[in-house]
Amino acid sequence: MIVGSAFDPAFAAPSRFLADRKWARAAAAPLAPFIRGTREPTQDELEVIARGLRTEDGQGRGLAEAIHRGDVTFAQFRRVLAQQQSDEDIPAPLAEFFRHVEQRPGWVDDARLREGARVMRQFGPNLVDVLNGALLSGYRSSADVELLARTGRLTKDPVRRLGETMKWVIECVREGGLERDRQGWQLTVHVRAMHALINHRFRARGDWDEDVHGLPVNQADQGATLGLHCTYYLLGARMLGMPITRAQGDAVMHLWRYIGWLMGVADYWLPLDEQDGRRKFYHLSLTAPPPSDNSRLLAAALDRSRLELTFPRFQAWRRRWELAKFRSLSRVLAGGPAMRELGLRLAPPWYHVLRIPVNLVKHGLLARLPGGRAWLLRRGERQLDQLLSYHFGGKRAAVARHEDA
Repeated sequence: MIVGSAFDPAFAAPSRFLADRKWARAAAAPLAPFIRGTREPTQDELEVIARGLRTEDGQGRGLAEAIHRGDVTFAQFRRVLAQQQSDEDIPAPLAEFFRHVEQRPGWVDDARLREGARVMRQFGPNLVDVLNGALLSGYRSSADVELLARTGRLTKDPVRRLGETMKWVIECVREGGLERDRQGWQLTVHVRAMHALINHRFRARGDWDEDVHGLPVNQADQGATLGLHCTYYLLGARMLGMPITRAQGDAVMHLWRYIGWLMGVADYWLPLDEQDGRRKFYHLSLTAPPPSDNSRLLAAALDRSRLELTFPRFQAWRRRWELAKFRSLSRVLAGGPAMRELGLRLAPPWYHVLRIPVNLVKHGLLARLPGGRAWLLRRGERQLDQLLSYHFGGKRAAVARHEDA
């Protein structure tokens, strides 16, 4: 049941909003038991979501417009991002953008950022396994898959595209990764600029139906993506036997709160803690549209990508293993109904049964021994770097260039 006041009658939400309430409630149902207190959205909260579908990052839009007017070049943006251009040579619109992103909000807590990054980094390959499940769950709704399908990169080169996302996440969770001169911070701001340029490109082309989909990159969908990386991640990690305390969970949420702010996500969508993140993610899920043909196309590409990874030896066997593991974990993390809707083959849920005891021993027992957590952190980072190399075939890991967006 939805409670509260009425919508502003003058506002027209995109037609995808609340397009299939019955499907959305069934899809959101697994999250409901994890929310304490009131979980149903008020009408005012629903209106925030509806308006979020037509709202974008204002700072990013200003930068994109300056680039397309010729006041700023993307090369200048990249030089300032890498701190390779003197202040007196920076055009005014670019200087304004960087003044904004370099002025950290007062609520940022460095100790919690460090702990949140350590929690994610410590889990090594489990981090990637859970985030792959998050991606598949995200494809279950057609909310933002239309944009991914239109850009085409995920279906044409899924391994590299997934590797780019993995590269960004790994750099963000490295020790000090969100400091101004580190790759995590710089990649996050780079992604923010790319999102703004994508919105500008579709606006200029005039072939994007905002009345159906909302803006290509909008605040509501960015809030949902943020939820997949923190709220969904924490629930999924615990399902694999990771003993995450409440303080550790809230540190992960704080980490992604700051990452979301850097990406231009509005304050409303930035989670205060796990419970706040769960409520927001639940509300977004209740308004999401059902899957489309593009949802199934992207899910098939994600499934196929496991057979396109590059391993130094035993490649055929390891590719089959990765596919079997992915399908087994997807059955647990995304669920059987999601896999059926996305046209994926159902697999027995066996892999998590193997991982749970291993993770409980490693992260519940070994982590508490003297030097145990430090060892797990070093090992987890090495494993993440190794996994990243499998997505780039021995080439340097990087994110999309401006012309590839």
